[in-house]
Formats: sequence, C-alpha cells, structure tokens
Amino acid sequence: MRQSLCPIIKNKQTATMIDRNNNLFKNIAKMKKITIINILLLLVAITINAQEILVATEEVVNLEPGRHLFIDNYLVAHSDGLKSTLHQPVKLGSPVLKGMGSEDNNFQPYATVLYDEERRRFRIWYGSRKNRDAGVYLSYTESLDGINWEKPYKELFQIYGFGSCVLDEGPAAENPDKRFKMIYWELGRPERRYYNDAAAGVGVAFSPDGLNWVRHLPHPVLPDLWSHSVKGDPNGKGSIKWREYAADIVHATWDPIRNIYVAYVKSWTWPPDEFGYISPTSDGMGRRLASMTTSPDFVHWSKPVRSFVPQPDDFPSIEFYACRAKPRGNQMINFACILNEEVEGTGGSGIGYTVLAVSNDLVHWNRMKEPWLPHSSENQEAADHAVAWVADVITVGDEEFIYYGGYSGGHKNFDDRTINLARLRKDGFLSRDAGKEGGRLLTKVLRMKGGALTVNADVSGVLRLRVLDPSGKPLEGFGEGEVEPITGDVTDHTVTTKGNLASLAGRPVRLEFFLRDAEFYGFELHETR
Repeated sequence: MRQSLCPIIKNKQTATMIDRNNNLFKNIAKMKKITIINILLLLVAITINAQEILVATEEVVNLEPGRHLFIDNYLVAHSDGLKSTLHQPVKLGSPVLKGMGSEDNNFQPYATVLYDEERRRFRIWYGSRKNRDAGVYLSYTESLDGINWEKPYKELFQIYGFGSCVLDEGPAAENPDKRFKMIYWELGRPERRYYNDAAAGVGVAFSPDGLNWVRHLPHPVLPDLWSHSVKGDPNGKGSIKWREYAADIVHATWDPIRNIYVAYVKSWTWPPDEFGYISPTSDGMGRRLASMTTSPDFVHWSKPVRSFVPQPDDFPSIEFYACRAKPRGNQMINFACILNEEVEGTGGSGIGYTVLAVSNDLVHWNRMKEPWLPHSSENQEAADHAVAWVADVITVGDEEFIYYGGYSGGHKNFDDRTINLARLRKDGFLSRDAGKEGGRLLTKVLRMKGGALTVNADVSGVLRLRVLDPSGKPLEGFGEGEVEPITGDVTDHTVTTKGNLASLAGRPVRLEFFLRDAEFYGFELHETR
C-alpha cells in the first residue's frame, strides 16, 4: 500500500488549523506577487529614466565661438575605434635669425612674431646682443614671408634682463597709446647684482605702434623677493616666500574666455632640494619650475602659483625652462620647454625640447611626456642639436608657424642661440584617427554659441556628423541623411545641414562624429559664415 505524503488528519481541530495556515500562505503569496510586480515596474521606470537622470547630472560645457580641439578628452564623452596621433611640426632646417656675431645678433630663445593684416607683413621682436661684453636690446625687424627677415634690424631699447613678449590688442584697442604691451624681466637698478636689492623682477611697457615704448613705473610690477632666496638671505637659507617669485623668463597672453591676461614665469624650488634634485646650473637654488600669474589690466598681477612641477613618472632631473601659452576655444595650450642638465650637448651640458600641455581651467594641466618639438639630437650640425624651445606660435592661413629657440651646444652656450621655424597644419597638434573599420566620437553635452560650424579633418574616406539631444536622440534636421558627409583634406570643411545650425545656439546638444579613413583634429564655431 502506497503511503500518503500528507499527514493523517486525526481530528477536526487539527484540520481547522491547517486550513488557516493554507489561507495565510495564499495571502503571503499574493503579497509577494504584488511586491515583485511593483519592484519590476520600478526597475523598468529606473531603466527608462536612467539616461535622463544621467543627463540631468552631467556637466554641460558652454562653448564660445572659436577653434575647439581634441588634444585631450575635455570635450569627449565616448570614443570608439579611434586612436590619438601626436603630430610633430616640420622644421625649416636652417635658422631664420642667427646668433651673436651675425647680422641678426640673436641672444635668447625668446621672441614674439605677429602678422600685420593691414600691411601684410610679419613683425618680430627679439633680444639681441652683439657680443658678451655688449648690452642686451629689445630688437625688431619685419618680413614678407615670415622666413626672410629684413636687414639691418632695429635696436628699440636696452633691457637689463631678458624677454621680448609682445601683445597687440589691434586697431580697436581701448587705449591707442597702449595698443602694444610688453612683459619682460630686468634689473630696476642694473648697477647692482640681482640678489642685492636690484629691484629685479617682472616689468611691463606700452607702445602705440610696437616701436616706441614707455616703461611702466614703478618697476617691478611683481615684487622683488630675492631676499627670500638662498642667495639673497645673509644666512643662506631663504624662506618659503621664494616660491612666489617670478624669475627671469616670462611669456603672457590674453585669455578671451576668462577676460584676463595670463603670464607664465620661471620659478624656483624652496628649499633647493624640495623635489630632491638640485640643478648644477642653478647656483645652488634648486631646480627651475613654471608658475602662473594673472592680471585684469597688465599692470596689477596676482601672486604666482605653480603650474608645472616634477611628477613621479618624470625623469629625475626634469626642469621647466619656460612656457608659451596660446588659447584655443575654452582651453589653453601650453608649449612647455623641458630642460635636462644631466645630458651632454656638443658644447656642454643641458639639452632641451618642447612638449604640449592643455588645460580647461588654467590650474589643472594634462602634460604630455613625448617631445612635440624635439631637439635634433642625431644631427650634430643642426642649429637645434641641443635645444629646441618654442618661442611663439602663430596661425598663417592653413598652417601654424612655430618659431623656436635653437642651441647647437649646451644650455649655457651663448654664442649659438638662433631663432628657427617649423611648420604644421593649422591646429594640427593631435588628431583622432580611424581606419577602414571606422570609429565614433561622441561629445559631452554642449551649449554652443554661433550660427555656423566647420570641421578640421583629413578625410580620404568619409566623416559624418549627427546632432543629438542630451539623451542621444537625433534632432530633426540634423539626423541621418540630413547632414552632408565630409570628404577631402581641408582645415575648415563647412558643415551643411537640413536644419538651421543657428537654432542650436544655447540648447544642450551632443555632436556625434562617425569617421572612416580619416584624421580628425577639431571643429570651429563661427558667429556667421
């Protein structure tokens, strides 16, 4: 006889108890079912709204008209199937200005080059010196092509220091007498040594035409802190205040996004062994760093704060000799000059090269380690065999003209310092590249100003663009088949759309680029085109 799996009900009381338990189990099951359904509905709601929640919390990047590049990931939300390629400029091969004892008498690696649109001429300001016993002058000459410069040059005024960084505010300058601005470093009391109360510091001067200059007084505009250095302190110790000093290399630019002048200056470690290494050419003061100072009017400057210091993955003896900054879109590109005194050149120790760094807030920098403008280490006859430090970068048509100081010997050689030229595609510093398999770049949420858009790309295949809302949905007039595909090698491909690009101004959107067999450098927003 098969045994029942159910217990034998022995009496009515027991049966009633079992019925109650069964009803309880049924109610619990119903409650669980309802709870599970609610949870599932909640999960569905979360899934549906997840992207919207993400968009709501994502930072929107406001873009002004200008050239916006993809040197780093500041504008990039996602990138698939693309590789980044750093593009080094092509060197001319011979100096455009020769060193001391030549007809140019260039003395330092600093120079400013501007292009006069009205006169269609290049203008250069640089430091000249006829020989080691002669004075240093701010000198000037012009050129029709940026390569061949007129002789003889003009000595504008004697400078008891270094620097030739000139800014031009253009014909619409608020004060025509101060249209041209210059920042430099010199001794206010040149009869004294720099560490002996010589008023040694950053100064500024103004000019209506770039030729006739008036120094601003009092000098310096940033305080002389040499008494806080180990050289100026009678006890040979110095103080932490020395970290705030703006030393003898200075370059400035105008930041149109933040509406301020920004200058990058050489600074020093304190104590000298703050980062371990002490440079053999520092006179015991440590190693060279780079700091930043800002000004609303080119006269009143903020306390310098450090921009570049050694990082754990740098080589142990790295020093930052100078920085030349140029704004691009929302970002600042810095051409950071690297010095290594532990490598011998043909004429002594000290080699140098230039790397790229980029920042979207002037404080946090993404600095590359690979040389962008390397010195010509394999060619002992080259003018830049030992050193290649960027002096200035200007856009000329579809190219960047990169003027740089070249040394054939070591860092402390003075007889062989020349100004050289290298050339690069306009904004061609770094590209996002796709092969035959293709790739995709999706921007962060942008709020753009402007009524037209151009793209800088070398496209042997095709480049396609869609404009999306923040959640990723194509906007009407900017979706598949509504934006003309881009082909060819042009620095300013015009983006043609079915929709009106001006209607996007102020709206949060994403740009989605699809590439195949293409090098993509960036895009430019225009007020109109």
